[in-house]
Amino acid sequence: MNQVQESIQFTFANEVYANGKKSRIFKNVKEGVEDKALIQVGEAISQLQGDDLGDVFKITKTPVAKG
Repeated sequence: MNQVQESIQFTFANEVYANGKKSRIFKNVKEGVEDKALIQVGEAISQLQGDDLGDVFKITKTPVAKG
């Protein structure tokens, strides 16, 4: 049973945010999606919000088997 979970974290930059940055995590990223597609999503969101896209991190959670 495959229990790998992937999420994506986008950091948006805008002077209206505290410290000039805001991070958002989106869960349940489709397994195997290309990084280029994730960047395109982040860029689209940042344009809609009027922000600049900062860092992008793909987060992968994999269970560890016990003994």
